[in-house]
Amino acid sequence: MHYKIEGTIRRNKGRFIIFAVLWLFMTIVLVAPLAYSQYMATASGAFNFEEFINRFVGAYSNFGDVIRKLWKVHIRVL
Repeated sequence: MHYKIEGTIRRNKGRFIIFAVLWLFMTIVLVAPLAYSQYMATASGAFNFEEFINRFVGAYSNFGDVIRKLWKVHIRVL
């Protein structure tokens, strides 16, 4: 039975690597801004919903700016 698991891992090694990279990317892009926003919203001791929304939306708008800048650099290179 052990050889079947080893064979499956060997055949799907590339897929496992792609899955791990995508999982890491989604964690950074989706979970990190949420956790940071929640932390900053409760920094004063009570949960501040307005601060949470401002930080959460701001994180994604900043991320969008970074993507747009990288896209412009990519277009210049091509």
